[in-house]
Amino acid sequence: MTVVRSASTALYALALEGQRFCCPRLQQGLVVRLLFIGDVFGRPGRTIVQRLLPQLKAELRPTVVVANAENATHGTGMTRSAFEELSTAGVDIFTGGNHTLGKPEILDLMQEHPSVLCPGNVSPAIRRHGFVIWQTPDGPIAVVNVMGQYCMNGVDNPFRYMEEILCEPEIGAVRVKIVDFHAEATAEKAVMLRLLDGRMSAVLGTHTHVPTADARVTAAGTAFITDVGMTGVRSSIIGLDPEVMMRRFETGIMYAPRVAEGDATLMAVVVDIDASTGSSTSITLLQRDH
Repeated sequence: MTVVRSASTALYALALEGQRFCCPRLQQGLVVRLLFIGDVFGRPGRTIVQRLLPQLKAELRPTVVVANAENATHGTGMTRSAFEELSTAGVDIFTGGNHTLGKPEILDLMQEHPSVLCPGNVSPAIRRHGFVIWQTPDGPIAVVNVMGQYCMNGVDNPFRYMEEILCEPEIGAVRVKIVDFHAEATAEKAVMLRLLDGRMSAVLGTHTHVPTADARVTAAGTAFITDVGMTGVRSSIIGLDPEVMMRRFETGIMYAPRVAEGDATLMAVVVDIDASTGSSTSITLLQRDH
């Protein structure tokens, strides 16, 4: 586990054994702690979240738990049953990406639960489901979901979308603001950081399912990582069965993908944010196998 940047007074006492960390109880009203779980992939991803999240919440005492769940059901979309499993385990807010609309019932879920998001730049009809204001004892938190354009179809410009979102009065009134930028290109994610640096508490990348080693907090107080990684079978091909994917690449025949089976890894980041300013003080990479 790597602490990328710590506050002036240590927030974490890290123990190397088992990659676990022990957190003192946060003083309410001073620090908002975000636990953000990377793309939850299929049943193995849901299972490890169900197994580990209650324990992680007891250890870390996060203010809010966000999970990207666009691959939660068979690697494409999220059904009601998958939502209920993850919600019961302790996920507060669900972000998405290019597979969010893979299950038709997601539209009903978004209507019933404002905490279920879809990238707001997918279509005008989805725009209002692109963010949520989440109320906590330490004040409101804005969580925004947006998707990149590179290698994505039918997506409006994400940079213009973010400028419009930041002009929303209800977003502007919130100090702590987090965005899940679901995008393919590392450069596109870096540009988003430049656009939002100092304006958002955290810019967290998802979609590629491969965690990056560039987590940091900028001088302006924005926590950033190009990609949080995937919560699923680590020995897979981005969550899919390796044998099927090998046949697809070797032959060019588009065999139906299949979710990999096996032991899963939970990949996440923990971000601590000054509640009074909205500036992040630290971002911590977290990977847990058991």
